[in-house]
Amino acid sequence: MRFAKFPALTILTILSSPAFAVDSSFSGFAQLTVGRVLSGSASGPTPYQLNAQPGYSYQCPCFAGNYEYAGVYEYRKTDVKPESLAGVQGNFKFTPELSATVQVVARGADSSVNADWAYGSYKISENLTLQAGRKRLPLYYYSDYMYVGYAYPWVRPSQDLYAWQIYSYDGANLLYTNNVGDWTYTANAWVGRRKSTDNELLGNLYYSSRIDESWKKMIGGYVDASNDIFSIRGVYMHTVVERYAVVNGVRSLVMTGQNGDFVNDVGQAFYGISLNMDYKNWLVRSEINYINRPSVKNTYTAQSYSGGYKMDKHTWMLSWSQFQERAEYWPTGTEKHATTSLSYRWDYTTSQALKVQFDKIKDKSKFQFTGDANLLAASWQIVF
Repeated sequence: MRFAKFPALTILTILSSPAFAVDSSFSGFAQLTVGRVLSGSASGPTPYQLNAQPGYSYQCPCFAGNYEYAGVYEYRKTDVKPESLAGVQGNFKFTPELSATVQVVARGADSSVNADWAYGSYKISENLTLQAGRKRLPLYYYSDYMYVGYAYPWVRPSQDLYAWQIYSYDGANLLYTNNVGDWTYTANAWVGRRKSTDNELLGNLYYSSRIDESWKKMIGGYVDASNDIFSIRGVYMHTVVERYAVVNGVRSLVMTGQNGDFVNDVGQAFYGISLNMDYKNWLVRSEINYINRPSVKNTYTAQSYSGGYKMDKHTWMLSWSQFQERAEYWPTGTEKHATTSLSYRWDYTTSQALKVQFDKIKDKSKFQFTGDANLLAASWQIVF
């Protein structure tokens, strides 16, 4: 659901009015990121056009700095739009048990203003909370902070892994938290669905037409355990995928199965695990996801590993990540790429950071995709 600028801001205005807000608080975040693909290569002539639906085309070899909103850095073009953004979150407490949260984000990638979060919470007990509305899908370790750049050490989480066409859901969840000794435990279970009309990732990067995608019958959960040094998290979700192309107002199926037959309502299972460590000055970040669509014999594996060192206000990270698709029915059209990154972060105030990152992507997809590319990016990130 896309919110226009006026209605999105109106939600915050209404909830903060005296008639609704007993106790309200606001916070925000922003980042100004500039990047340039310095060089690249492809199997054919360079540069080439990566064509999407009408009105969109990218000069490649290129780098997808944000898959969700098709934020692409084009070949030898300096750009601030793909990842620059600003957001504000309002928290409204009506009673000790009842509250609401709304988060509005403006992005340069598609010049949109969206309500990423809009949900109510009811505190059942000290440890148990029921929530309902729109939330980001908590599939990844940094899902809740995906667009709060200050929350993680890199310019961005690995886009080999943090890249799906559906990233939020409309539904309900039950959240449990507890502390036992030095450990904090969190468990979350959710149900819902999400329909994305004119999906930007699919329409602008993979197909040459408008794509409508729905994830139905979502059911999932995660368990997280952490202390001052370690954190471990496991997640599972199952959903049913529905995908249509829309050309001249006519809807048609686009997913194929055996013998090239068009299929719909494809079951999808998501598995993920992350293990992180902060020990003295050393940082380790790791995350692995596996997605299985058994009815079409199609799987996806994504993995990301980072190690770094923090010295006072300065942090260096070396990272490697990979995405690989396997498909028995379309083996010549699978996607595969890996990225090696070197990043530096300077926390020059308690709420602001400057980051510089070099990414080297190797694209081994079986179709013409982004190509091999080297990106240099710098980002100013702030929370307030």
